[in-house]
Amino acid sequence: MGEMHEWSLAEALVTSLSRYAEREGISRIVEVDVAYGELMELDTEIFEQAFASMVKGTPLEGSKLVLREEEAKFICNSCGHVWDFKEAERQVDSGGPRIVEDGGGLESPLHLMPGLATALIRCPACGSRDFTLERGGDLRVERVVVER
Repeated sequence: MGEMHEWSLAEALVTSLSRYAEREGISRIVEVDVAYGELMELDTEIFEQAFASMVKGTPLEGSKLVLREEEAKFICNSCGHVWDFKEAERQVDSGGPRIVEDGGGLESPLHLMPGLATALIRCPACGSRDFTLERGGDLRVERVVVER
């Protein structure tokens, strides 16, 4: 199950960049720099394999994929407390729900659905669920090197 997450993200990335290349008249994308949020718990090895498999026959074929993990940062809107992914993970790990993987292992639901953070996490200082994930919850392209 976890692998499907990485494959679907890689597919969305390749599809989006292929459309971009076609729209902009780009013959080849040489390098793609991608930042991914710590909250996503991305298995970079699987993501890289999926990307390499999907770029065949596209303007991305042979391109270099550069991945950079972005640390998660949470800010409580009630009391202003700031905390990191380790604290959020402790909360989810201490009795939170788990997703059963194909092999029978258990996985955090945040891996597949970072948007669940507000349902699973509270401010460690005041207990509020009213907080903002300031960074570290998404995947985005930071830079694309192209040949026209």
